[in-house]
Amino acid sequence: MSRLIDPTWRSRAPRLRHVAPFDGMRGFGVLGVMGGHALAQGTLSFAAIVGVFFVVSGFLITTLLLQEHSNTGTIALRKFYARRVFRLLPALYVMLAGSIVAGVIVKASGHMSGAQTLKGLLTEVAAAGVYVYNIVFPVNNGPWIDHLWTLSVEEQFYLVVGVVALVFIVRGGVRLVALGLLALVAVIQISRFFLVLGPLGTAAVAMWMQRPDALMIGMLAAIASAHVPDPLPERFARWLGRAGWVATIALFATTWVSTGVAQRLGIHHDFYPENFRTLLDTGTRPHGFYWIQWGHTVGAWASAVIVLCAFRLPNWWPNRFLSWKPLVKIGGMLSYSLYLWHVPVQELLRIVAGDLPRPLWLALAVGVPFLVAIPSYRYIETRALAFKDRFAVKSGSRSEGALSEGSA
Repeated sequence: MSRLIDPTWRSRAPRLRHVAPFDGMRGFGVLGVMGGHALAQGTLSFAAIVGVFFVVSGFLITTLLLQEHSNTGTIALRKFYARRVFRLLPALYVMLAGSIVAGVIVKASGHMSGAQTLKGLLTEVAAAGVYVYNIVFPVNNGPWIDHLWTLSVEEQFYLVVGVVALVFIVRGGVRLVALGLLALVAVIQISRFFLVLGPLGTAAVAMWMQRPDALMIGMLAAIASAHVPDPLPERFARWLGRAGWVATIALFATTWVSTGVAQRLGIHHDFYPENFRTLLDTGTRPHGFYWIQWGHTVGAWASAVIVLCAFRLPNWWPNRFLSWKPLVKIGGMLSYSLYLWHVPVQELLRIVAGDLPRPLWLALAVGVPFLVAIPSYRYIETRALAFKDRFAVKSGSRSEGALSEGSA
């Protein structure tokens, strides 16, 4: 037990400042998410992108908390939660109000689908506003703003990780935390692989599809980084760079293998069976092997390796691409607002634009949300960030402000 509890332990990782490739990953990811929602039936395995966001978020938050512990010997939990509130809530609440307006427009235009009602929209808004969307709609079955389940999962993670950091990490139990995370990740990923329902029935499978393990894997990557000295030993750096290339290929293949492009190339892998939810509701395990059994798992672990390379190997070649200024600007400034607004904007575009050629529709569905995201960032997020910085821990305030934690 003495090896698991060490009150003298401190992170050995370098100070976390602005890491441009992280913003690049967010920028690339949010463009993929917008494109995926615009062409939903042809981009099913783009679901792996959400795992990338979760891994980055888990890594950043945990690294910042470990850094705070290393600098101050403790975790200012009240300040941590205050920063999350000012970072996330203002833009979210403005977007929820905008969604109600969009819903009224959809109803007035007579374009509501069979599952859409204003009462249902208000239920979704309420669930998203208190970060329980993923619980109220466990299989993402809200017809209006179902993309907000991810924010609920993430905010619940913030609630737990702050307490874990204060109770365990401050008292020297970081290795104990790592073992607990590994056990939870193993349970989730094995259950997902075998599509085990467990005592919660369909809700259990829905929870595994919500990828809490990706956030945990991000935490594990941060803990691993904290145990490796800076600069990295030459041999370790060489092997990490090679692993990063393998992970990049694996993530790319995982993201594209269940898409229309893969189908045209003859390398398509089924995402899930057509009657998937019926099988789950009846407790019947589907025959065959599907993307949902392995895709989230491979995507999350691959993302963790890429994140470590981005942070600990500044000269790793893919970092040049991830540091491309347009991607960094989108990821560092606009990714949160783009993620919030793109679904209601696309919903209205479907009414206004009607049937369009796919390339034109994709350009509008990805481009028009910028017209809302830019003023959202400028007039809402930046002002909220000014309040957020009042709760920054002095030794790490600059890094937190620059990193824009909590993006999508």
